[in-house]
Parts: sequence; structure tokens; C-alpha cells
Amino acid sequence: MHDPYVSAHELSLTREHDEIGLVTTCGPVPRLSRTPIRVGRPAPKPGSDAPEILSEIGLGDHLEALIEAGVVRVDGVAAG
Repeated sequence: MHDPYVSAHELSLTREHDEIGLVTTCGPVPRLSRTPIRVGRPAPKPGSDAPEILSEIGLGDHLEALIEAGVVRVDGVAAG
């Protein structure tokens, strides 16, 4: 992941993650000659985007009930 060739060709990327700081991950793999590569953000902590997603599908006002019922978690997943 830290080989100079790999870094130079963006086969691995080091980016800031909101929860844990700097992380090194695989870069975007599909590379097409006329399509520029667009690097997204690192994957968020599981559940951290639940309020946004529920709002998009019209269930934003049910968030608290879904959390209480154990259907949705917004505190991530415990390791192990």
C-alpha cells in the first residue's frame, strides 16, 4: 500500500476519516481512458448516515422509533 509506484498511480490512497483519522485504502480500480477517476470519501461508520437515508425515503420522522425498536443503529458496530 505504501510502495512508491502504487502511491504515484493512486492504487492506494491515504485520506482523513471523520472517526479515526488518516486511513490508507485501495484506490479506485476501474480506469477508463475517457472517464476521469473520482475519489470519494472513506466509508462512514455504520449507521452514521441513517438520518439522511431515512429522510430521503420519507422515514426521517420515524428515526427515534426505529432506533428504540433496534431496527436502526446510529452508534456504529462494536469490534469483534
